[in-house]
Amino acid sequence: MAQPSGHEPVHAALPRVHRGPRPLHRRSRRGTSCVDLGLGIPSFLRLVPVDFEAGDGSWERLAASGFDSGRPAVVASTGVSMYLTKDAILATLRQVAALAPGSTLAMTFLLPLELADPEVRPGLQLAEKGARASGTPFVSFFTPTEMLTLAREAGFREVQHVSAATLAQRYFAGRTDGFRPPNNSEELLVATT
Repeated sequence: MAQPSGHEPVHAALPRVHRGPRPLHRRSRRGTSCVDLGLGIPSFLRLVPVDFEAGDGSWERLAASGFDSGRPAVVASTGVSMYLTKDAILATLRQVAALAPGSTLAMTFLLPLELADPEVRPGLQLAEKGARASGTPFVSFFTPTEMLTLAREAGFREVQHVSAATLAQRYFAGRTDGFRPPNNSEELLVATT
């Protein structure tokens, strides 16, 4: 989350948290944090652990770290929703929708695998299989209509779906190396309060 505070922004970074203890997964990620890489943590950054499934007082910890829910904020949640239950996603959407007017959520979500383009489907199925084997299975997939409906039900004033194809066109058109992500991998929800 990003929020202006005086002359310096205050950020509360919400790390991806998977349900239940996953020692092997955590062990495999050691050495990849900013601290592990010698980059440190900037003074304006607040790291606040979150367990989306537990409903564990994360928002109270955010407030204790300096986050002011009465001021507009930007909340980015990328690469998280596929690991969460629909109930946890809806609860998170409701919490973000209750933030100050003008707050914005940008959240990625995965389409159901059967809706992926045929040429992309094997790669997505392989990723899903690997996630399951590592103890962090994909549990939630949404059509754009389903995600927009959830966001509206949560209380967002405006909701918009930005397709992976649109993002690829916007950010990868004209690359000389030809790199381009698949047209329907992670989709994006943009919602405002």
